[in-house]
Amino acid sequence: MKGIYLQIALLVFFSLFSTLKGYNQTTANPEVYRAGYKVVRAVDSTRVYKPNSNTTDYLHYRPLDLDIWYPATSSSTDTTSSFKDFLGLLEERAIYYTASDKWKGITEQVAQSFCEGFKCSDTARLLQFKTSSVKNAAPLKGKFPLVVYLTSYNGMGYENIQLFEDLASKGFVVVSINSIGRFPGDMTMKNADLMEQVKDAGYAIQLLSKDEHVDIAKIGIAGYSWGGLAGAILASRTPATACLVSLDGSEFHHYGQARQENEDFDETRSSKVFEAMHLNIPYLRLQSATVNEGNKDSVYDFTRKLLKDKTILIVDSADHQDFSYLPTLVRASGNCKSNDEYGTITKLTESFLVDHLKGKYEFADVLQSNLNKTVSKK
Repeated sequence: MKGIYLQIALLVFFSLFSTLKGYNQTTANPEVYRAGYKVVRAVDSTRVYKPNSNTTDYLHYRPLDLDIWYPATSSSTDTTSSFKDFLGLLEERAIYYTASDKWKGITEQVAQSFCEGFKCSDTARLLQFKTSSVKNAAPLKGKFPLVVYLTSYNGMGYENIQLFEDLASKGFVVVSINSIGRFPGDMTMKNADLMEQVKDAGYAIQLLSKDEHVDIAKIGIAGYSWGGLAGAILASRTPATACLVSLDGSEFHHYGQARQENEDFDETRSSKVFEAMHLNIPYLRLQSATVNEGNKDSVYDFTRKLLKDKTILIVDSADHQDFSYLPTLVRASGNCKSNDEYGTITKLTESFLVDHLKGKYEFADVLQSNLNKTVSKK
């Protein structure tokens, strides 16, 4: 799990050069639902996680921690989660998935690194910052469409909290799939590790199909960065998928940056699953504006896998890290000045999912209001 800490440190480093949107915990629409949040710990007994172990070892079979947001009812006993509650999951899971205590104390260390990196807020304010996620809230009666989200490289399920809260408030159940590879959990760009996240998502869908509050007749799939590639593979293996959203996803691979990464992507690209992939579903890609693509021959063109509607948009002034909520949250906790890249990204994502899972046709209006202002078509 060392890559988890590295991923967060890199996020802080690259975020030094960005200005981000503050977090608005209120809404002008009184009809939205509350966003409930819970963690479901499960075990996939069809996969061995820890090599050379036996069934008495709690890590023998593949463990999963599913972060789930859902429409919830209100109660006088509701407790909203602080960022410390979420960031603490990193420490808890690093210890659990590696069976090692060496990760104790990283919650405060990571929080401090964020504050120092952004030159904003402080550890106490960041950890105490309240989200709108109501821990273990009573679920609202009814069935709600499912959105499966796959996190970035070595990312944790809370990396886009505001997006998940917004979706839950609009009547979706969201399950966020952590980026955890083979034992001891560190994700790599090897196809075998990538497929562990894909299989985790498939198992989550299987579990949630038994939940009376989840409608899996139509499933929306979304992924950020490395999770965009995993999401595309998941979509090709999931017949109920109604649409796919890529948040600057790695299914478009940029060759020439690192030889090993190129070789790893080619391994996935030549796999039977990827070669057979042809997606006949609506596809939305929101792309950062700062990627230097160079010669087009040096970029794998994922559109060749798309048989239906595809919309590719460049989010003006957005860097890669702007597609995660974490930088935005840090700045909000310190009341730092910010722009609206993240707000644009979430509005487009949410309306696209509303279109294809609820049939309300909101995306065209949201796109029109942002086109050639904050986004442009590629």
